[in-house]
Amino acid sequence: MTVSLKKWVPAAFVCMAVFAMLSLSACSTSEQEQTNAGESDAMTLVNQGSLTVAASLDFPPFESQDDEGTPVGFAVDLMNEVASRLNLECTYLPTVKFDSIIPMIQAGGKADVGVSSFTITPERAEQIDFSDSYCDSNQGIVVIKGAYTNIDDLKGKKIGAQSGTTGLEWAQENIEGAEVIAYDEVTAIFAALDAGQIDAIAVDLPVAQSYVKNSYTGDEIIAEIPTGEQYGMVISKDNPALTKAINEALAAMRADGTYEEIYNKHFGV
Repeated sequence: MTVSLKKWVPAAFVCMAVFAMLSLSACSTSEQEQTNAGESDAMTLVNQGSLTVAASLDFPPFESQDDEGTPVGFAVDLMNEVASRLNLECTYLPTVKFDSIIPMIQAGGKADVGVSSFTITPERAEQIDFSDSYCDSNQGIVVIKGAYTNIDDLKGKKIGAQSGTTGLEWAQENIEGAEVIAYDEVTAIFAALDAGQIDAIAVDLPVAQSYVKNSYTGDEIIAEIPTGEQYGMVISKDNPALTKAINEALAAMRADGTYEEIYNKHFGV
């Protein structure tokens, strides 16, 4: 993993969209194919008239569930708006394991897009297509308050991270002698930390900030790692027309100020 030397500004991580303007046109629809006006290739959907989304809904402030089990968060609002601009309903599947989403999109048949704060990496891009980046992020290290003060203190300790994430990879590569333990859900990692089963957590910084502020107030962030990651939506390589349609919707949202409105709703001005 390439680590950027730029300093992280903790007041608000910078979400950005490098959005390419891409053309849409109408085409005929058949069975499970939904196309936009004049598009030469068919945009294939699992369910006609709906954009079906797979996510691990335990990653606030990006994607989580409210008390009634309804998906909420920054990325959820983005996807609802994208679907609306494609004249589709946005349907979230029940929460799934993070590391199962890319194989699910590859296999097809269950979800059209995976939106679970996926960092764009060359390795992942060999398996699926990414949308244009919709957010920047870094990594954070969380411990119980007062237990440790810096990363060097964690040499040889037990570090928890979500399976299949860049946080897990970073901990494996950068914390000397650490035993890195993979968990399916972020909530389980924080529970393990408070139970004394692990010594620290490596997780995306905005998520660490959300959990420490709202749910696990006895924990603290002792390090902010400027990894310079970018999030992208995951789409099958067999569905390039959908990737183009999503990119155009994101670009239009950026141009007309809708993206900024959604950002401010979740992170402030």
